[in-house]
Amino acid sequence: MVRWASLLERDPHRLIALLRPSWAAGDDISPMAANPSAIELAWADPVFRVTGLTGRSRTDVKSFFRLSDTELDRIASGSWRVPVRPAWQVAARIRNVADPRREKLILVGVIVTIAGVIGAAQWLL
Repeated sequence: MVRWASLLERDPHRLIALLRPSWAAGDDISPMAANPSAIELAWADPVFRVTGLTGRSRTDVKSFFRLSDTELDRIASGSWRVPVRPAWQVAARIRNVADPRREKLILVGVIVTIAGVIGAAQWLL
């Protein structure tokens, strides 16, 4: 998964088309915009194909990277309001799915900061 994220980070401002969520589109991999999707970029990498990525479907990508439907949706899905994202954001999604500890640490940091601000406001009042 680190390689997949690094492929996207080579051109961080490139727009990546997002897919419909698995619950809305089944195994359909057609992107919601004209740009290539993260799955298409993974399929274009010869290293992934040689090491076992057998196709461009959701099922192939899930089995190759050992992802659940939810994890693949967190990485590659969008909505009608947000059909594309910059490559660096998709790469960050991949890294957060690969190692959720960092994402949880950020969440804990935000919660501690909010609690600190509320505590300081209570103390000042």
